[in-house]
Amino acid sequence: MALHDKRISRRGLMAGAGAVAAAAATLGPASVFGPTRAFAAEGRLIPAGKLGTITFTQRDVPGRVGIAASAALGVPPTMGYVGGPNFPEDPTDFGPLVPLPGGWAELFDFLAACGFKQIEFAGYGQNAANPGGAAPNPAPGGVTTPASRAAYLAYGRTLRGFLDAYGLEAIGNHGFIPNTWNGPNSPGGAMSVNDYERFQTELEFASILGMPYMGTGNDPTSANNRNIEPWTIAGEKWEALNQLSLAWGIHLYPHNHSPAYNFLQDGPMVTVTQDRLTGAPIAPTVVRGESGKRLMQHYLDITSPDLCVVEMDIFWAHVAEHQHRWRYDWEGNRVEDIFDPLATVAMQTMRYALFHAKDGDSTGEPPGVGNGYNMIPFGDPRSDIDFGTFFKNMGARGYHNPNYEQDNAPGGSADPGQSLRFSKFSAAGMANLRG
Repeated sequence: MALHDKRISRRGLMAGAGAVAAAAATLGPASVFGPTRAFAAEGRLIPAGKLGTITFTQRDVPGRVGIAASAALGVPPTMGYVGGPNFPEDPTDFGPLVPLPGGWAELFDFLAACGFKQIEFAGYGQNAANPGGAAPNPAPGGVTTPASRAAYLAYGRTLRGFLDAYGLEAIGNHGFIPNTWNGPNSPGGAMSVNDYERFQTELEFASILGMPYMGTGNDPTSANNRNIEPWTIAGEKWEALNQLSLAWGIHLYPHNHSPAYNFLQDGPMVTVTQDRLTGAPIAPTVVRGESGKRLMQHYLDITSPDLCVVEMDIFWAHVAEHQHRWRYDWEGNRVEDIFDPLATVAMQTMRYALFHAKDGDSTGEPPGVGNGYNMIPFGDPRSDIDFGTFFKNMGARGYHNPNYEQDNAPGGSADPGQSLRFSKFSAAGMANLRG
Protein backbone atom coordinates (compact mmCIF):
# COMPACT_ATOMS: atom_id res chain seq x y z
CA MET A 1 0.00 0.00 0.00
CA ALA A 2 1.33 3.47 -0.87
CA LEU A 3 1.97 5.73 2.07
CA HIS A 4 -0.94 8.00 1.24
CA ASP A 5 -3.51 5.27 0.65
CA LYS A 6 -4.88 5.29 4.19
CA ARG A 7 -5.83 8.95 4.04
CA ILE A 8 -9.49 9.42 3.28
CA SER A 9 -10.21 11.35 0.11
CA ARG A 10 -12.59 14.29 0.02
CA ARG A 11 -14.60 12.62 -2.73
CA GLY A 12 -15.01 9.48 -0.65
CA LEU A 13 -16.11 11.39 2.41
CA MET A 14 -18.49 13.86 0.79
CA ALA A 15 -21.26 11.33 0.26
CA GLY A 16 -21.41 10.67 3.99
CA ALA A 17 -20.92 14.30 4.92
CA GLY A 18 -23.63 15.78 2.73
CA ALA A 19 -26.19 16.14 5.46
CA VAL A 20 -23.68 17.73 7.81
CA ALA A 21 -22.50 20.13 5.11
CA ALA A 22 -26.03 21.13 4.20
CA ALA A 23 -26.81 21.91 7.81
CA ALA A 24 -23.61 23.85 8.28
CA ALA A 25 -24.23 25.95 5.19
CA THR A 26 -27.32 27.49 6.78
CA LEU A 27 -25.52 28.80 9.86
CA GLY A 28 -25.39 32.51 10.51
CA PRO A 29 -26.41 35.59 8.54
CA ALA A 30 -24.35 36.18 5.42
CA SER A 31 -23.79 39.82 6.38
CA VAL A 32 -21.73 38.76 9.39
CA PHE A 33 -19.42 36.67 7.23
CA GLY A 34 -18.92 39.07 4.32
CA PRO A 35 -15.69 38.37 2.41
CA THR A 36 -12.80 40.79 2.29
CA ARG A 37 -11.85 42.18 -1.12
CA ALA A 38 -10.17 39.84 -3.58
CA PHE A 39 -6.48 40.17 -4.42
CA ALA A 40 -4.73 39.44 -7.69
CA ALA A 41 -2.74 36.22 -7.72
CA GLU A 42 0.33 37.65 -9.52
CA GLY A 43 3.38 38.02 -7.31
CA ARG A 44 1.79 36.59 -4.19
CA LEU A 45 4.36 35.23 -1.76
CA ILE A 46 1.69 33.15 -0.02
CA PRO A 47 -0.48 31.36 -2.60
CA ALA A 48 -4.22 31.48 -2.02
CA GLY A 49 -4.31 27.76 -1.33
CA LYS A 50 -1.68 28.11 1.40
CA LEU A 51 -3.35 30.88 3.40
CA GLY A 52 -3.72 29.29 6.83
CA THR A 53 -4.40 29.99 10.47
CA ILE A 54 -4.07 28.07 13.71
CA THR A 55 -7.23 28.05 15.79
CA PHE A 56 -5.33 29.02 18.93
CA THR A 57 -5.75 32.53 17.53
CA GLN A 58 -9.54 32.20 17.58
CA ARG A 59 -9.67 29.91 20.61
CA ASP A 60 -12.51 31.93 22.18
CA VAL A 61 -14.85 31.13 19.26
CA PRO A 62 -15.30 27.31 19.45
CA GLY A 63 -15.94 27.52 23.19
CA ARG A 64 -18.87 29.92 23.07
CA VAL A 65 -22.47 29.23 22.13
CA GLY A 66 -22.88 30.24 18.51
CA ILE A 67 -25.60 31.97 16.56
CA ALA A 68 -27.52 28.85 15.57
CA ALA A 69 -27.20 27.26 19.00
CA SER A 70 -28.31 30.46 20.74
CA ALA A 71 -31.44 30.55 18.60
CA ALA A 72 -32.17 26.88 19.32
CA LEU A 73 -31.73 27.43 23.06
CA GLY A 74 -33.73 30.64 23.06
CA VAL A 75 -30.90 32.66 24.58
CA PRO A 76 -29.29 35.90 23.36
CA PRO A 77 -26.15 35.36 21.30
CA THR A 78 -22.82 36.93 22.15
CA MET A 79 -22.62 40.29 20.40
CA GLY A 80 -19.53 42.00 19.05
CA TYR A 81 -17.81 43.77 16.17
CA VAL A 82 -16.28 41.82 13.27
CA GLY A 83 -15.57 44.72 10.88
CA GLY A 84 -17.69 46.85 8.59
CA PRO A 85 -17.81 47.08 4.78
CA ASN A 86 -14.51 48.97 4.57
CA PHE A 87 -12.63 46.68 6.94
CA PRO A 88 -9.76 45.70 6.83
CA GLU A 89 -8.70 48.43 4.38
CA ASP A 90 -10.01 50.83 7.02
CA PRO A 91 -9.12 49.11 10.31
CA THR A 92 -11.20 51.64 12.26
CA ASP A 93 -14.39 50.46 10.54
CA PHE A 94 -15.59 48.05 13.21
CA GLY A 95 -19.05 47.87 11.66
CA PRO A 96 -22.30 47.31 13.54
CA LEU A 97 -22.79 45.25 16.66
CA VAL A 98 -23.70 41.75 15.39
CA PRO A 99 -24.20 38.22 16.73
CA LEU A 100 -20.82 36.48 16.89
CA PRO A 101 -20.13 33.02 15.51
CA GLY A 102 -19.43 30.20 17.92
CA GLY A 103 -18.41 26.57 17.45
CA TRP A 104 -16.48 25.03 14.59
CA ALA A 105 -19.01 25.31 11.79
CA GLU A 106 -19.58 29.03 12.27
CA LEU A 107 -15.88 29.72 12.79
CA PHE A 108 -15.03 27.89 9.55
CA ASP A 109 -17.70 29.89 7.75
CA PHE A 110 -16.11 33.12 8.96
CA LEU A 111 -12.51 32.10 8.24
CA ALA A 112 -13.34 30.92 4.72
CA ALA A 113 -15.03 34.25 4.02
CA CYS A 114 -11.84 36.00 5.17
CA GLY A 115 -9.87 34.08 2.54
CA PHE A 116 -8.28 31.39 4.67
CA LYS A 117 -7.91 27.97 3.08
CA GLN A 118 -5.93 25.90 5.59
CA ILE A 119 -6.75 25.19 9.22
CA GLU A 120 -4.24 24.11 11.84
CA PHE A 121 -6.12 22.88 14.88
CA ALA A 122 -5.07 23.73 18.44
CA GLY A 123 -7.39 21.14 19.96
CA TYR A 124 -10.72 19.81 18.73
CA GLY A 125 -13.06 20.81 21.55
CA GLN A 126 -16.05 23.14 21.31
CA ASN A 127 -19.11 24.14 23.32
CA ALA A 128 -21.42 21.13 23.46
CA ALA A 129 -24.44 23.24 22.42
CA ASN A 130 -22.99 23.95 18.97
CA PRO A 131 -23.61 21.78 15.89
CA GLY A 132 -21.52 18.65 16.18
CA GLY A 133 -21.61 18.61 19.98
CA ALA A 134 -18.72 18.15 22.36
CA ALA A 135 -15.49 16.41 21.42
CA PRO A 136 -15.43 12.91 22.94
CA ASN A 137 -12.43 11.81 25.01
CA PRO A 138 -10.51 9.28 22.89
CA ALA A 139 -8.81 7.69 25.89
CA PRO A 140 -10.75 7.97 29.18
CA GLY A 141 -8.35 7.35 32.02
CA GLY A 142 -5.54 7.01 29.50
CA VAL A 143 -7.07 3.90 27.89
CA THR A 144 -8.52 3.87 24.37
CA THR A 145 -11.55 1.59 24.21
CA PRO A 146 -13.50 0.47 21.12
CA ALA A 147 -16.38 2.70 22.19
CA SER A 148 -14.24 5.79 22.89
CA ARG A 149 -12.38 5.31 19.60
CA ALA A 150 -15.60 4.99 17.61
CA ALA A 151 -17.14 8.11 19.18
CA TYR A 152 -13.99 10.13 18.63
CA LEU A 153 -13.67 9.13 14.98
CA ALA A 154 -17.35 9.89 14.39
CA TYR A 155 -16.70 13.39 15.72
CA GLY A 156 -13.77 13.64 13.30
CA ARG A 157 -16.10 12.87 10.40
CA THR A 158 -18.38 15.66 11.61
CA LEU A 159 -15.50 18.14 11.66
CA ARG A 160 -14.46 17.01 8.19
CA GLY A 161 -17.98 17.73 6.99
CA PHE A 162 -17.76 21.25 8.37
CA LEU A 163 -14.39 21.81 6.68
CA ASP A 164 -15.68 20.56 3.36
CA ALA A 165 -18.81 22.70 3.61
CA TYR A 166 -16.65 25.83 3.51
CA GLY A 167 -13.90 24.62 1.18
CA LEU A 168 -11.27 24.42 3.93
CA GLU A 169 -8.44 21.93 4.42
CA ALA A 170 -6.92 20.68 7.67
CA ILE A 171 -3.15 21.18 7.42
CA GLY A 172 -2.10 20.03 10.90
CA ASN A 173 -2.71 20.24 14.63
CA HIS A 174 -1.09 20.71 17.99
CA GLY A 175 -2.06 17.58 19.84
CA PHE A 176 -1.02 14.21 21.24
CA ILE A 177 2.56 12.97 20.90
CA PRO A 178 3.42 9.73 22.77
CA ASN A 179 5.95 9.71 25.57
CA THR A 180 7.18 6.25 24.54
CA TRP A 181 8.43 4.97 21.19
CA ASN A 182 10.14 2.01 19.57
CA GLY A 183 13.81 2.62 20.28
CA PRO A 184 16.58 1.78 22.74
CA ASN A 185 16.22 5.07 24.60
CA SER A 186 12.46 4.79 25.06
CA PRO A 187 11.20 3.89 28.54
CA GLY A 188 11.13 0.09 28.34
CA GLY A 189 12.66 0.18 24.86
CA ALA A 190 9.30 0.26 23.07
CA MET A 191 6.01 2.11 22.78
CA SER A 192 3.50 1.26 25.50
CA VAL A 193 0.20 -0.35 24.52
CA ASN A 194 -1.81 2.66 25.70
CA ASP A 195 0.42 5.10 23.80
CA TYR A 196 0.23 2.97 20.65
CA GLU A 197 -3.56 2.70 20.69
CA ARG A 198 -4.03 6.41 21.38
CA PHE A 199 -1.46 7.33 18.73
CA GLN A 200 -3.15 5.19 16.10
CA THR A 201 -6.52 6.69 17.00
CA GLU A 202 -5.16 10.23 16.64
CA LEU A 203 -3.57 9.32 13.30
CA GLU A 204 -6.86 7.92 12.01
CA PHE A 205 -8.66 11.05 13.23
CA ALA A 206 -6.11 13.22 11.40
CA SER A 207 -6.52 11.07 8.30
CA ILE A 208 -10.28 11.58 8.38
CA LEU A 209 -9.68 15.33 8.49
CA GLY A 210 -7.26 14.98 5.56
CA MET A 211 -4.19 16.24 7.39
CA PRO A 212 -0.79 15.74 5.75
CA TYR A 213 0.87 16.78 9.04
CA MET A 214 0.21 16.16 12.72
CA GLY A 215 2.15 17.96 15.40
CA THR A 216 2.61 19.41 18.82
CA GLY A 217 2.98 22.91 20.22
CA ASN A 218 6.31 21.96 21.80
CA ASP A 219 9.93 21.31 20.90
CA PRO A 220 11.14 17.76 20.21
CA THR A 221 12.33 17.74 23.84
CA SER A 222 12.57 20.34 26.55
CA ALA A 223 14.71 23.30 25.52
CA ASN A 224 15.37 23.94 29.21
CA ASN A 225 18.04 21.25 28.90
CA ARG A 226 20.52 22.44 26.29
CA ASN A 227 22.87 19.45 26.57
CA ILE A 228 23.40 17.54 23.35
CA GLU A 229 22.45 14.14 24.80
CA PRO A 230 18.65 14.61 25.27
CA TRP A 231 18.37 16.29 21.88
CA THR A 232 20.07 13.30 20.28
CA ILE A 233 17.57 11.00 21.98
CA ALA A 234 14.75 13.24 20.73
CA GLY A 235 15.92 12.60 17.19
CA GLU A 236 15.59 8.85 17.76
CA LYS A 237 12.09 9.32 19.16
CA TRP A 238 10.76 11.49 16.35
CA GLU A 239 12.20 9.30 13.62
CA ALA A 240 10.53 6.27 15.20
CA LEU A 241 7.18 8.08 15.53
CA ASN A 242 7.35 9.30 11.93
CA GLN A 243 7.96 5.76 10.73
CA LEU A 244 4.59 4.87 12.28
CA SER A 245 2.74 8.00 11.17
CA LEU A 246 3.85 7.74 7.56
CA ALA A 247 1.85 4.51 7.26
CA TRP A 248 -1.07 6.97 7.28
CA GLY A 249 0.68 9.39 4.90
CA ILE A 250 1.18 11.85 7.77
CA HIS A 251 4.40 13.58 8.84
CA LEU A 252 4.79 14.54 12.50
CA TYR A 253 6.24 17.91 13.39
CA PRO A 254 7.45 19.74 16.52
CA HIS A 255 6.90 23.46 16.94
CA ASN A 256 9.61 25.95 17.91
CA HIS A 257 9.70 29.00 20.13
CA SER A 258 12.80 31.06 20.88
CA PRO A 259 14.46 28.58 23.31
CA ALA A 260 14.85 26.01 20.50
CA TYR A 261 17.27 28.39 18.79
CA ASN A 262 19.48 28.85 21.82
CA PHE A 263 22.98 27.35 21.73
CA LEU A 264 23.50 23.62 22.05
CA GLN A 265 25.80 22.67 24.92
CA ASP A 266 27.98 20.19 23.04
CA GLY A 267 31.54 20.86 24.19
CA PRO A 268 33.82 20.28 27.17
CA MET A 269 33.41 21.94 30.55
CA VAL A 270 35.16 25.31 30.49
CA THR A 271 35.77 28.19 32.88
CA VAL A 272 34.27 31.54 31.92
CA THR A 273 35.00 34.96 33.38
CA GLN A 274 32.60 37.23 31.46
CA ASP A 275 28.86 37.68 31.80
CA ARG A 276 27.18 36.18 28.74
CA LEU A 277 24.85 39.16 28.17
CA THR A 278 26.94 42.17 29.14
CA GLY A 279 30.52 40.95 28.91
CA ALA A 280 31.17 42.33 32.39
CA PRO A 281 33.71 40.46 34.55
CA ILE A 282 32.28 37.67 36.72
CA ALA A 283 33.81 35.23 39.18
CA PRO A 284 35.28 32.18 37.40
CA THR A 285 32.37 29.88 36.59
CA VAL A 286 32.41 26.40 35.04
CA VAL A 287 29.94 25.83 32.18
CA ARG A 288 29.70 23.55 29.19
CA GLY A 289 31.16 24.95 25.99
CA GLU A 290 29.06 25.69 22.91
CA SER A 291 30.18 25.15 19.31
CA GLY A 292 27.61 27.61 17.96
CA LYS A 293 25.11 25.03 16.73
CA ARG A 294 21.53 25.72 17.77
CA LEU A 295 19.35 23.12 19.50
CA MET A 296 16.94 22.75 16.60
CA GLN A 297 19.77 22.56 14.10
CA HIS A 298 21.19 19.55 15.90
CA TYR A 299 17.77 17.88 15.71
CA LEU A 300 17.60 18.52 11.97
CA ASP A 301 21.19 17.35 11.42
CA ILE A 302 20.63 13.96 13.05
CA THR A 303 17.18 13.16 11.65
CA SER A 304 16.27 12.01 8.16
CA PRO A 305 14.85 14.70 5.85
CA ASP A 306 12.58 12.00 4.46
CA LEU A 307 11.01 11.56 7.89
CA CYS A 308 11.20 14.69 10.00
CA VAL A 309 9.96 18.21 9.32
CA VAL A 310 9.39 21.09 11.73
CA GLU A 311 7.20 24.16 12.18
CA MET A 312 8.96 27.46 12.87
CA ASP A 313 7.16 30.28 14.62
CA ILE A 314 8.61 33.23 12.71
CA PHE A 315 7.89 35.69 15.51
CA TRP A 316 9.69 33.56 18.08
CA ALA A 317 12.58 32.96 15.67
CA HIS A 318 13.08 36.73 15.57
CA VAL A 319 12.85 36.80 19.35
CA ALA A 320 15.67 34.23 19.33
CA GLU A 321 17.67 36.56 17.07
CA HIS A 322 17.16 39.27 19.69
CA GLN A 323 17.88 37.05 22.71
CA HIS A 324 20.49 34.41 21.90
CA ARG A 325 23.43 36.48 20.67
CA TRP A 326 26.40 35.38 22.75
CA ARG A 327 27.87 32.00 23.55
CA TYR A 328 30.81 30.50 25.40
CA ASP A 329 33.08 28.64 23.01
CA TRP A 330 35.08 25.51 23.79
CA GLU A 331 37.90 27.60 25.24
CA GLY A 332 35.59 29.58 27.52
CA ASN A 333 35.63 32.77 25.44
CA ARG A 334 32.51 34.92 25.10
CA VAL A 335 31.68 35.05 21.38
CA GLU A 336 29.02 37.07 19.57
CA ASP A 337 27.01 34.73 17.31
CA ILE A 338 23.66 36.15 16.15
CA PHE A 339 20.88 33.85 14.98
CA ASP A 340 19.56 34.43 11.45
CA PRO A 341 16.01 33.04 10.96
CA LEU A 342 15.98 33.46 7.16
CA ALA A 343 19.40 31.89 6.60
CA THR A 344 18.45 28.99 8.86
CA VAL A 345 15.36 28.21 6.79
CA ALA A 346 16.93 28.89 3.39
CA MET A 347 19.73 26.35 3.83
CA GLN A 348 17.22 23.55 4.50
CA THR A 349 13.94 24.99 3.35
CA MET A 350 12.14 21.69 2.75
CA ARG A 351 12.57 20.76 6.41
CA TYR A 352 10.44 23.76 7.44
CA ALA A 353 7.12 22.51 6.09
CA LEU A 354 4.98 24.77 8.29
CA PHE A 355 5.24 28.21 9.84
CA HIS A 356 3.37 30.29 12.34
CA ALA A 357 3.06 33.60 10.54
CA LYS A 358 3.04 35.79 13.62
CA ASP A 359 3.90 39.46 13.31
CA GLY A 360 5.79 41.65 15.75
CA ASP A 361 6.38 45.26 16.72
CA SER A 362 9.82 46.03 18.16
CA THR A 363 9.85 46.96 21.83
CA GLY A 364 13.11 48.86 21.53
CA GLU A 365 14.68 46.76 24.28
CA PRO A 366 18.47 46.36 24.16
CA PRO A 367 19.76 43.17 22.51
CA GLY A 368 19.44 40.22 24.85
CA VAL A 369 16.88 41.93 27.08
CA GLY A 370 13.25 40.76 27.06
CA ASN A 371 11.58 39.38 23.95
CA GLY A 372 12.32 42.36 21.73
CA TYR A 373 8.88 42.23 20.06
CA ASN A 374 5.19 42.48 20.89
CA MET A 375 2.62 40.44 18.96
CA ILE A 376 0.41 42.33 16.48
CA PRO A 377 -1.92 41.37 13.61
CA PHE A 378 -0.16 40.19 10.46
CA GLY A 379 0.57 43.11 8.15
CA ASP A 380 0.04 45.76 10.82
CA PRO A 381 1.91 48.95 9.80
CA ARG A 382 3.82 48.75 13.10
CA SER A 383 5.49 45.52 11.96
CA ASP A 384 9.25 45.21 12.37
CA ILE A 385 9.49 41.69 10.92
CA ASP A 386 10.32 41.70 7.20
CA PHE A 387 8.02 38.95 5.98
CA GLY A 388 8.41 40.05 2.37
CA THR A 389 12.14 39.36 2.38
CA PHE A 390 11.66 36.19 4.42
CA PHE A 391 9.12 34.55 2.11
CA LYS A 392 10.79 35.80 -1.07
CA ASN A 393 14.22 34.41 -0.25
CA MET A 394 13.64 31.21 1.73
CA GLY A 395 13.32 29.08 -1.43
CA ALA A 396 10.76 26.54 -2.68
CA ARG A 397 8.06 29.17 -3.15
CA GLY A 398 4.61 27.68 -2.76
CA TYR A 399 5.77 24.66 -0.76
CA HIS A 400 5.46 25.98 2.79
CA ASN A 401 2.31 26.22 4.89
CA PRO A 402 2.16 29.51 6.85
CA ASN A 403 -0.53 29.74 9.52
CA TYR A 404 -1.48 33.09 11.01
CA GLU A 405 -1.23 33.06 14.79
CA GLN A 406 -1.61 35.78 17.38
CA ASP A 407 -1.59 34.69 21.00
CA ASN A 408 -3.19 37.93 22.20
CA ALA A 409 -5.97 38.04 19.58
CA PRO A 410 -8.96 37.18 21.84
CA GLY A 411 -10.39 40.32 23.37
CA GLY A 412 -12.27 38.70 26.26
CA SER A 413 -15.63 39.99 27.41
CA ALA A 414 -14.62 43.59 26.67
CA ASP A 415 -14.21 42.89 22.93
CA PRO A 416 -15.37 39.35 22.05
CA GLY A 417 -15.14 40.02 18.31
CA GLN A 418 -11.46 41.04 18.38
CA SER A 419 -9.95 37.68 17.39
CA LEU A 420 -12.27 37.59 14.37
CA ARG A 421 -11.41 41.15 13.28
CA PHE A 422 -7.71 40.43 13.70
CA SER A 423 -8.13 37.28 11.62
CA LYS A 424 -9.84 39.17 8.82
CA PHE A 425 -7.16 41.88 8.92
CA SER A 426 -4.35 39.31 8.93
CA ALA A 427 -5.81 37.26 6.08
CA ALA A 428 -5.73 40.41 3.98
CA GLY A 429 -2.17 41.12 5.11
CA MET A 430 -1.00 37.65 4.13
CA ALA A 431 -2.81 37.82 0.79
CA ASN A 432 -1.24 41.22 0.07
CA LEU A 433 2.33 40.02 0.66
CA ARG A 434 4.17 40.47 -2.64
CA GLY A 435 7.65 39.88 -3.91
